[in-house]
Amino acid sequence: MERIAVSVFKGDKDVPKDNESEKIWLRYIPKERIKPLGRKDNWWGPAGLTGPCGPDTEMFVYTKEKAPREFDNNDKNWVEIWNDVFMQYNKTNNSYEPLKQKNVDTGLGLERAAMIMQNKTSVYETDLFTNITKKIKSLSRKENEKSMRIIADHLRASCFILAELIKPNNTEHGYILRRLLRRSMRHAKLLGIKDNFIPEIMKVIIDDYSSDYPLLKSNKDFILTNAKLEEEKFQSSLENGLQQFRKMNFKKVISGEDAFYLYQSFGFPLEITRDLAKENNLTVDEKTFSQEFEKHQEISRKGAEQKFKSGLADHSEETTKLHTATHLLFQALRNNLGKEIKQMGSNITKERLRFDFSFSRALTKEEIKKIEDEVNDAIKRNLSVSKKEMPYRDTLKQGVNSFFKEKYPEIVTVYIMGDYSKEVCTGPHVKNTGVLGHFKIVKEQSSSAGIRRIKAVLD
Repeated sequence: MERIAVSVFKGDKDVPKDNESEKIWLRYIPKERIKPLGRKDNWWGPAGLTGPCGPDTEMFVYTKEKAPREFDNNDKNWVEIWNDVFMQYNKTNNSYEPLKQKNVDTGLGLERAAMIMQNKTSVYETDLFTNITKKIKSLSRKENEKSMRIIADHLRASCFILAELIKPNNTEHGYILRRLLRRSMRHAKLLGIKDNFIPEIMKVIIDDYSSDYPLLKSNKDFILTNAKLEEEKFQSSLENGLQQFRKMNFKKVISGEDAFYLYQSFGFPLEITRDLAKENNLTVDEKTFSQEFEKHQEISRKGAEQKFKSGLADHSEETTKLHTATHLLFQALRNNLGKEIKQMGSNITKERLRFDFSFSRALTKEEIKKIEDEVNDAIKRNLSVSKKEMPYRDTLKQGVNSFFKEKYPEIVTVYIMGDYSKEVCTGPHVKNTGVLGHFKIVKEQSSSAGIRRIKAVLD
């Protein structure tokens, strides 16, 4: 206990001091190591303007061998590793009322606890990171502790996101993943690490953590393949963007427009521009960047909706049939290649359909045959085609296929083909799959990195 200190809520005009916690702590810790602090440090909630809330007590450990006699919460050597929140009040508009049912919400920092138990001064020195940082150092040509830690932290997080079969993209979880990977690449460049390093480090992460997190091992190929694809995709953009940044004439601030230009033209997440700004004693106009980003998203949304609608050259009988067959193809791809398959684009004329989907390799002849056979089986089953309007959020729960999933309005139209396919779409479609004829894939090829293209016809 010679390195332990705690803080308690000191009270204010609305709520009294937490004397009970202080009294209990005095059984184990000298008074000099118990510090009453205000709401900023020792209070939680409510989550909104009203609701459950309460004081908390926080536990600290001194990271060096001999701790000072008194606890100073401004001394960074005192590291918080644990806290207890006492949910005992309900905040109303005018007062704090005691809750009938009180509880304790506790939070332990596992990595910080490991740091203390292993007598380290940083979580990056613990066995949770030892092999990862060792690998990074072996690839590095320069010393930069901050960059090494960013790479270790970001790639570990990326590995776990990829294990959930999430791919890098520009929306939701995929965009968080992309930002982590790309910032890692930027800091790898500062260390002089050569290209194609990410899979090498991720192999170490998978080896270290897969016994506790089996998904890392079972989805290893997916993790390494998609990490490699993202790294290859961003390599030239990163170098070109850095060259452009050096040419730009900044004074004290990187304007929001310039920050957005780096994002739109070179794929620089805001984190990379922030890093560059800091290294050059600049700031970033993030408010204007956000405004530009929101405008871009709105334009993309409208463009995506139009692109989806104009995937059909016309609404002729032939085109309508091929469009309906595209739904069957999409479902067959997901059934045979994996539920992570996403539709990336389509173009349909009277003569053929063209369908782009996310996949990292060429399909085998056997896979193409199985997909063809499954589509033709669905055609022969004479499945009825119906449509239904529903909230888009409900389609996510019901496993409905969609295209540009983040772009849809609140209420969408879903086309249902028997018990086989459900997909968000704007039409047109045939009324029964039996009229489609024979489906044949005439070509399967690469469209771009991580995207395959199928061309097919109906005989």
